[in-house]
Amino acid sequence: MSDFPTQLFINGELRPAANGKTIALTNPATGEVFSEAAAATTGDVDGAVAGAHAAFVQSWRDLSPRQRTDILFAVAQAIRQRAEQLAQLECRNIGKPISDARDEVLLGARVFEYYAGAITKFFGQTIPVARGGFDFTLRQPMGVVAAIVPWNFPFPIACWKAAPALAAGNTVVLKPASQSPLTAILLGQLAHAAGLPAGALQVLPGAGREIGDALVTHPLVRKISFTGSTDIGSRIMALAARDLKRVSLELGGKSPNIIFADADLEQAAQSSPMSVFANTGQDCCARSRVFVERKVFQLFVDKFVETTRQLRIGDPADESTQIGPLVSAAQRQTVEEFIQEARQAECVVAAGARRERVSISNRPCCWARGQITASGGRRFLGRSFASAPSTTKRKCCAR
Repeated sequence: MSDFPTQLFINGELRPAANGKTIALTNPATGEVFSEAAAATTGDVDGAVAGAHAAFVQSWRDLSPRQRTDILFAVAQAIRQRAEQLAQLECRNIGKPISDARDEVLLGARVFEYYAGAITKFFGQTIPVARGGFDFTLRQPMGVVAAIVPWNFPFPIACWKAAPALAAGNTVVLKPASQSPLTAILLGQLAHAAGLPAGALQVLPGAGREIGDALVTHPLVRKISFTGSTDIGSRIMALAARDLKRVSLELGGKSPNIIFADADLEQAAQSSPMSVFANTGQDCCARSRVFVERKVFQLFVDKFVETTRQLRIGDPADESTQIGPLVSAAQRQTVEEFIQEARQAECVVAAGARRERVSISNRPCCWARGQITASGGRRFLGRSFASAPSTTKRKCCAR
């Protein structure tokens, strides 16, 4: 029996999946299965969305702003009271260093506090029109919002999606990634205990396209908020377009650091490594490329590599650890494939590119004079960094 919830959270209650299926959860630091979570079916999606719609029309949308404010502040307080449990779950579930996990849980509490305070600040507008006319706008809740969350920042992204939707009077069906459902399920429990009506926040762990498609195409879902890959985001947009549903997409992207010769190289070299290797490099805005003005290229690379080699890699439960394991063996394999691709392109390995003692982990990898158009420099969430020289500032910025 787990000391944390692992089932679907629907209408204020934990329940197994309709077909009884579960997903094995692996601790990335050990490679061992430590629990199982319920895997929702399309039937579960129907029940969860129907319950969220009922909560919307019967209670949540009609509560006064003051009532919703009080409830969301209570949710934030509940998160703070259970912060250590949430952080430990995140650490164990996805290998996030415990110090980072604690910071992200408190961030989630602050998000609920922010939107609790924002509820009384949602105003309409009076628009000037010709004499005798009167024009105004109303900000009204839409209904059920489907929130689909990735595995790299599970708790804060769940809060970023759920809190504003709830603040505006909507209800939410939250689908966490199959690798990282635990803090989302506990969030649902805590929110309900804090006063959120049954059904206002449903949590559906599950795997595969089937569940996501069922959520996106459900006729009672009025808006979709998705964070994840560009390919899946494109698919969601196409599915949502059939019914002209509103969609918010936060997709993958890679932005380079740019180092000019007149920059403070010490500061740049000290700060740049964690801009790519933080969260084990599993970050859609990781600075996995750097363009360096040619006359300081080698000096910067040397300093960058020196800082990178000092990063503390280890057990994510250790408070001194800066970098934990990759989230899964499949993710590690993807990273190693990109490393092999870079080797074949004759990139220079400046540091890393080998496995670490942590079960699902690689040493941070630095490529000097790498092919910046290679896959490893652009597309993946992982632990690799490429640098390339540029002759002038103009050419550097043109890239």
